[in-house]
Amino acid sequence: MSNESQTGMSSKQDDPGGTPGKTEQSILSKLLFDEGEFLARLEETIGRAIRFFRLEPQTGRVVLTDDAKRRKVNDQIRLLLAGRYFAWKLNIVGTDKMNYREIAVELNRLPTSISPELTELVRDGDLVRDEEGLASMPFHRIDGTLRELEQSIPSSRAEGESTSMPPARRNGTRRTVRQRIDPLMQSMLEKPVDLSEYIWVKNLKKALDKGLAALYIAKEKHGANEMTCTQMEILLTRSFPVKVTRTAISMAFMDVKSEYVAAIAKGKEISYTLLPLGKDYLLKVAEEARKTEQEAKPGISET
Repeated sequence: MSNESQTGMSSKQDDPGGTPGKTEQSILSKLLFDEGEFLARLEETIGRAIRFFRLEPQTGRVVLTDDAKRRKVNDQIRLLLAGRYFAWKLNIVGTDKMNYREIAVELNRLPTSISPELTELVRDGDLVRDEEGLASMPFHRIDGTLRELEQSIPSSRAEGESTSMPPARRNGTRRTVRQRIDPLMQSMLEKPVDLSEYIWVKNLKKALDKGLAALYIAKEKHGANEMTCTQMEILLTRSFPVKVTRTAISMAFMDVKSEYVAAIAKGKEISYTLLPLGKDYLLKVAEEARKTEQEAKPGISET
């Protein structure tokens, strides 16, 4: 048997004038990274992501859409960490990793309810966790996760959304479901209250101090004994020229829980009440802030 028969190659392929259908280089070139193809796929992934979350440009915080908030907890965790990855790639945050406490704050849930969900997601390969317990989502899992959630149906209604079906109109269509307005915040913001005595709030630097101030003012001026971190953020940012986020307040409260504030779990919400030690601490901080305010005014000196 000839060598040609053994190799299965025809004599035509060896002819000087023959043109082989494939070459070794053309086959190997398929391994080369195609940036154009990668960017096209990335654009598709981002198009899917927009349905579920956006990123705050200054802080990199992942803001879940109403669609995302109607998902199961483990789906919200996956979306949160997918968004965190993109915030990291945009150089807005320093890492794509988060611990279970940070995740709990962002999803407004108890930390103890997040830890088992993370363990399950890591076991299933959706997330990875390092030696310090920080979780992240590998890039290769993001697009598949978004595709999966695109094809699934939300398991529950958005927080604050009516659970009953809206009444049908005469023409057969239904009224649009509207998100309920927080009655406590609506009352606080619409009620005419003189807050000039709390002008010192704008001089507060720490998220802890700002959160305590919100609880103190809510109690003193509105008779509200408890507030969520979201409500504190709304009260401070709309009533005073103060920059603060609910995440920052919640993280600060974790360090002083049971000392300055008491946490109250009500379903998915976590509310806080101001404790006596917290009030005493805040009044001392307020006094220092008042002094700063006086020193900042030209022509005014203490006698």
